[in-house]
Amino acid sequence: MKFFHSWRNVPPSFQNAVVAIGNFDGFHKGHRAVVETAVKIARKEKRPVVLMTFEPHPSGFFRPGGRTFRITPIRSKVRAICQLPIDGFFVFAFNRSFADMSADDFINDVLINGLHAAHIVVGEDYGFGKNRQGDIAYIRNHYPSLPVTAVPKLRDQNAEIISSSRIRSFLRDGEVEKASGLMEHPFEIEGYVIHGKQQGRLLGFPTINIKPQESILPRIGVYAACVEMNGQHYKAVANIGTRPTVNGEGFLLEAHILGFNGDLYGKRLRVKLLTFIRPEVRFNSMEELKMQIMKDTQTVKRILK
Repeated sequence: MKFFHSWRNVPPSFQNAVVAIGNFDGFHKGHRAVVETAVKIARKEKRPVVLMTFEPHPSGFFRPGGRTFRITPIRSKVRAICQLPIDGFFVFAFNRSFADMSADDFINDVLINGLHAAHIVVGEDYGFGKNRQGDIAYIRNHYPSLPVTAVPKLRDQNAEIISSSRIRSFLRDGEVEKASGLMEHPFEIEGYVIHGKQQGRLLGFPTINIKPQESILPRIGVYAACVEMNGQHYKAVANIGTRPTVNGEGFLLEAHILGFNGDLYGKRLRVKLLTFIRPEVRFNSMEELKMQIMKDTQTVKRILK
């Protein structure tokens, strides 16, 4: 797969392509349907198929300084997209200049004169241009020579729409299994292992510590989790919160990896949250905390057996 960060000087082999466009946050079943539709059209028309997305997430751009609500940071998104049968991946910087681009400029400069797009595939509620002034009807009415396919929203077994906003809601409620069901993969927090106060080590339960800054903060509490290292997966007890028993500051992900002892400082790890176990609470003593961690460990072993 070839990566691009500009719509200018696109190689001829990636022009006249079927272009799937979207934010693809969470990369859920609905997003997959958009890409699969684009691939199907491309194969029928014997054209390349490319995917276009934006970084940072446009909603995050318009709300700077707040807690990120994105489900999939760019690294996670790239990993998911690299597994798809597409030829090119366009990641455009969403900055003030891009945000102020009119619907006509986006179509003319980016899609037509830049990518020389042969076909556009988007979700049915797709909007673009400054203040989202453009939509599917706008393309069809003003640019009839540019074919566009709108993929209907998918619904789950309860006839509810599969969407990134529903996934965020599930995560905030700690319902990670439901979120994973819509995404078809577990929600994960990724980051570099940093030094902590080593309280877990003193209690006999050493932990890795990661600041959860790159993705949405799920419900505070303890989870059965899985840590991925060097292609292997390890069971873990993960706590997301402020560590009130030890007077912690700021939010931190701590994960005790079952059956692993080693120095992981500075490593970039992925912690997949599988099941919410309990809320974070303040204990009256370190001994009470230790006893609870022992119980949580047994709970994780039972859940992930």
